Amino acid sequence: MTPEQAADIIEQLALGTDPRDGNPLADSDSCTAPEVIRALFLARTALRGALAAPAPAKTPRAPVMRNGVVLPNVGKKWSGDDVDTLLRQFEAGTPIGAIAAQLGRTDSGIVARLVHAGAIPDRETGYALMREGRQKGG
Repeated sequence: MTPEQAADIIEQLALGTDPRDGNPLADSDSCTAPEVIRALFLARTALRGALAAPAPAKTPRAPVMRNGVVLPNVGKKWSGDDVDTLLRQFEAGTPIGAIAAQLGRTDSGIVARLVHAGAIPDRETGYALMREGRQKGG
């Protein structure tokens, strides 16, 4: 028996019809009780809904762009190598915007990871560093 056939049988019972021969169910049949009819319709609807609802397709995310530059790593998990590169570049005095472009991340993502790594105390410090870098032309 297929799920579609099962849904059809449940619907016939809910409508008060014997699915074997098409005759009306007796008034004393338990399938004619209002609460059973409601349960049968719910079961039929659930069964058909499960059959008809395909798994939602994952829509690919559009690449994130900042100032015309594609940032392919936005939202992705940080690798150990990326964190090492971030910390080396930051300690060498590379501006946050340049590090972000190199790693394919947003400036805010770089600041958040620097806070997470303990390289700066908070995001406000990182944003102040970004402003300084822009004023110096970096």
